[in-house]
Order: sequence, then C-alpha cells, then structure tokens
Amino acid sequence: MEIGIAFGSGGSRGIAHILMVEALEELGLKASVVSGSSIGAIGAAFYAAGIDSKEMREILDELVNPKSDSIFDFLLRSDVIKLLTMFDPQIIKSGLIKGEKFLKFLSERIPARTFKELKIPCYITATDFWSKKEIVFDSGELIPAVKASYSIPGLFTPVEYQGKVLIDGGAVNPLPYDLIKNKCDLTIAIDVTASNNVDNKEMPATLDSVFSTFQIMQISIIREKLKHTKPDIYIKPQIKDIRLFDFAKTDLIFAQALKAKEKLKRELENHLNRKKN
Repeated sequence: MEIGIAFGSGGSRGIAHILMVEALEELGLKASVVSGSSIGAIGAAFYAAGIDSKEMREILDELVNPKSDSIFDFLLRSDVIKLLTMFDPQIIKSGLIKGEKFLKFLSERIPARTFKELKIPCYITATDFWSKKEIVFDSGELIPAVKASYSIPGLFTPVEYQGKVLIDGGAVNPLPYDLIKNKCDLTIAIDVTASNNVDNKEMPATLDSVFSTFQIMQISIIREKLKHTKPDIYIKPQIKDIRLFDFAKTDLIFAQALKAKEKLKRELENHLNRKKN
C-alpha cells in the first residue's frame, strides 16, 4: 500500500508533524509521496530527503537552542516578540525579516538541492502574490520553493523566484492533500492549524491580530475543502495556547500532540487490517 502524507501549515504547531512521522516509523511504514505548505513544506522536504524523526528532533533542538544562529532564535527572544506586536502593519513595507540565516540553516541540513535529488516525490505549495493563484513546485531547486512556501506575509519578505513574487502557501492551500490524493493508495492529512480558544477574551496585539486572522482564513479554507474532498485519514492535533512563533514550547506541543499520534497509529492499523481481510 502506497501512503501519502500532507503536512499542513500552522507555525510552531508544525512541530507536531514530527510525532506523526514517528507514528509511521513505529508501525514500520514509510510514505511514498508527500506534500507540504508553509511549516509543512519544511517537514515535507526533510521527510522526502530521507531525514527520520530522530534526526528531525535533533535539528529542532538546534533551532530552539538559544545559541543557534537561526531565525527562530530571533523570534524566540521576548524583547523581539514585544517589538513585533508594537509595529503597525501599514508601516512594514514588505516584511520584517529576510530570513537568510534560517535559509542557510535549512540548506546545510537538507541533503538535497533539487527535487530530483529527493528520495520520494514531494509537492510544495506557494502563493503567487499578484495572480492570487496557487503555485505547486515538484521540480527544480528545492530550497527556494520551501522558502516561498513559509514566507508569511508581513513577517518574511516575499520570494522572487521564476519570475513571480511568492508568499506563504497557506494563503491558498494550507493542507495540500489534494496534490497527492491520486498519487497513492492512502492519503494522510495532518492539520496543525490553531484549535479553538473560546475562553480567551483579551484584545489581541496588532501583529498578533494580523497573524491570527491569517490562521482563521486557513481554517476556513480547510473546512471548505473537506466538504468537497476528504483524505483517507484526517488528523488534527488539539494544540492550544500556542502562538504562531512559540517554537520554544516544544515540550508542550509534543505533549498535546501525543493523542493525535496515537489516533494516527490506530487509524493506520485499521486500514492495514482491512486491506489484509
């Protein structure tokens, strides 16, 4: 049985993707095709390059280490978070961060420069800013495609690539299981968009409001997609009280995503048993 995994967008909640990879490994399974959007594009690229969950955890540890030379080190500092929330989006020209350090970090740890060098097919989605359309990458250079896919508007500078101005893939397709549904026997979609937090009545800070609105839009897109076409297995970890850039809260994210990992294992086992019978 050929398995496909769609890694969704969701900022720091995308850390939960690692547990979903672990679920497959613990059952002795491997995906034969993957897709990814935003943080999910990073996960998809690592997986397609042959990086296992243990190595992913090690790379994540490097990112959240205060001494790491990465964009997340910049975002994790409390003074920077306060500074970000003080900015008015109208005065930000194209993005607060170019993200070159994080791009270098990725390039050094993903053992593939092109899609052709990956061990399994990988589909990465980005958004053409001017045409407002989805752009799907499955060939050519890998890293520029990944960077385009996670370029959240207002935070990261848009990516100029192949004659287009590209932004976060989550703007058009935050859970791209449709890209691989016809390329495998079993499609798994991992939705790491925000969970409901109805108890919070606080007024959001300016950029918090902007980024959360972007996430609300993504949730709406996924909800409408699911009405028309469904993956074989849909998993949504219930991760609460985690902001878009709470990468320092790795342990909390893992703890909250454990139930989803076990659910994925159960559903996979059910599908395997049905196939045997």
